[in-house]
Amino acid sequence: MFLKPNHCFVYGTLMAPEVLTTLIDRVPDNIAPAFLPPEYSRHPVIGQVYPGVTAAREDKVKQPTISSCEQENPYYLEIWNDVKSSCVSGVLLSGLNDRELKVLDWFEDVDYTRTTIPVLLDKDGILEKIDADVYIWSAGEELLNLDSPWDYNVFRAEQLTDYLKLTVVPCRMECDRLFR
Repeated sequence: MFLKPNHCFVYGTLMAPEVLTTLIDRVPDNIAPAFLPPEYSRHPVIGQVYPGVTAAREDKVKQPTISSCEQENPYYLEIWNDVKSSCVSGVLLSGLNDRELKVLDWFEDVDYTRTTIPVLLDKDGILEKIDADVYIWSAGEELLNLDSPWDYNVFRAEQLTDYLKLTVVPCRMECDRLFR
């Protein structure tokens, strides 16, 4: 019986190796920079240190879209660079086991829905689409600061330590109790 590999695109606090290690005891070996299609946008959750991704408002979708990035296009690399600059960046985690996905589901809670969508990988200038699970914000756009992007570097520098102590470690302890 063939089982598809578990691919999960992460775009917020789960990009931090410290968060992954605390939650699932490891950083997956297969980790690659990846991007969501331009039809998605990432914004801070109001009053929190983490972001949510939603479908971008139509007036905010930056062109070009994935459909214009066919490799037959003579301007492919230029278009791909434009797409990357307008996309939500993150990392693709591969090889997650079912327990690890269960922990990530618990961690993301009811505010997110794990949804399979194509993500974009840049393999030496070649566009590759791969289906991956992505935690899409489902608690309502009114809880997002839609006028601001979320900044991973600011999170790492200013908020990671407290976030680990106050959110991630207690979540891991609860997961250990629930998923023995």
